[in-house]
Amino acid sequence: MKALITLANTPTGLFMVRRLHALGYKVTVIDSYSRSFASYSNGVSKRILAPSLLHDPHGYAKTVIDELRRERYDLYVPVLEDGFLMSYYKDTIEKYTNMVSMSYQDITRAHNKHAMREYAAEADVRMPVTQAPDSLKGAFRLLEELDSAVVIKPRVACNAHGQKVVLDPKKAVWEYGQIVKKYGLEEQLPIVQQYITGRLVSTVNLAVNGEIKGRVVFRALRTVPTSGGTSSYRETVTSPEADLFDARLIKHFNWTGFISFDYMEEETTGKLYLIDCNPRIAPGAILAYYAGVDLMGAFAQLVQGKEIDALPQQQDGVRCKLQFLDLGWLLYNLIDKELTSKEKFECFKAWIKREKSYNDIESIHDMRPTFALWTFLLRNIGKLLGADGGEIFLEHSLFDQEAFEKGLAESAVSPV
Repeated sequence: MKALITLANTPTGLFMVRRLHALGYKVTVIDSYSRSFASYSNGVSKRILAPSLLHDPHGYAKTVIDELRRERYDLYVPVLEDGFLMSYYKDTIEKYTNMVSMSYQDITRAHNKHAMREYAAEADVRMPVTQAPDSLKGAFRLLEELDSAVVIKPRVACNAHGQKVVLDPKKAVWEYGQIVKKYGLEEQLPIVQQYITGRLVSTVNLAVNGEIKGRVVFRALRTVPTSGGTSSYRETVTSPEADLFDARLIKHFNWTGFISFDYMEEETTGKLYLIDCNPRIAPGAILAYYAGVDLMGAFAQLVQGKEIDALPQQQDGVRCKLQFLDLGWLLYNLIDKELTSKEKFECFKAWIKREKSYNDIESIHDMRPTFALWTFLLRNIGKLLGADGGEIFLEHSLFDQEAFEKGLAESAVSPV
């Protein structure tokens, strides 16, 4: 059996490579980065370099479809936002291999934070108060009237890309203007969302026709950036409200495939507020595996056209750590000028404490990806410790929907 995985240069991608290899697949990886650490895995049989998903989505799609035309694959699995792009070519891809994907329209709507206000209300799922200004002048007027902390978010973003938590309302106007300028968001102005003080609770679901077949629920113990973003250390937990909200949303979408949600658990009340939807697999799938829920194994069966039964419930209290990112959490806190020496020492004590946990990447049976990753980190240590250090990992992994749709007329890739 043969599997094609695209944009595997993430812990999730590496996990998918290893899991499919363990299930008996020969895995081909297509990536936009020539030194993708996942491509060094023992589970990879063939490597192909593609143009950047962000800068040349049409060239990227052509590379994937050309490979599917050349070789016979039993299944195709995109890892990150390339799944958004390749859903547009779903009908073409299914002529050559098996793929599970919702439509391009369904995926882009689910991922859009402006549209989230509508579908969350329709599904009766709680959200923070969210405003979507229709002009820059209107946004500034709104922000000038603020008297509490807010989160400024691009309408479409990945891993807190372009997101800014503004705790001081007096700085909100300036921060909003900087984000609009930096990311060129004049035509799609960022949303302004109520800041919920609390902890991040996330889920990863595998669904079929609006019914959840398997899932994991976990709380972020540490995130990078520390104000909210990707969890570097996480633990499986029970959350009845996350169960309820996930089920409502997935039924509302009539979803098939992977879909992941992020909630803020309000510190004072314990109530959950939906803050993000990623219509794809997410790193929590690794934690799910260690907690007894083999989402990837079930997904491989689903892609092959087999019916899948409901998976076992997760074991709570299982922890998983992304070690290099967790080290980043410590370093960011140690260089944070707003933290006192005592607070920094408390961060160090929390980080150095040894607790039973699993690793997202490190494996004594597959060491080369770890060496490749740490070589990359050491070469880019200066950039990584900068204000936008995390974005170095997203350089070729983001999907620009507007640029893709504008370039469709000139594209050499036919969607039919």
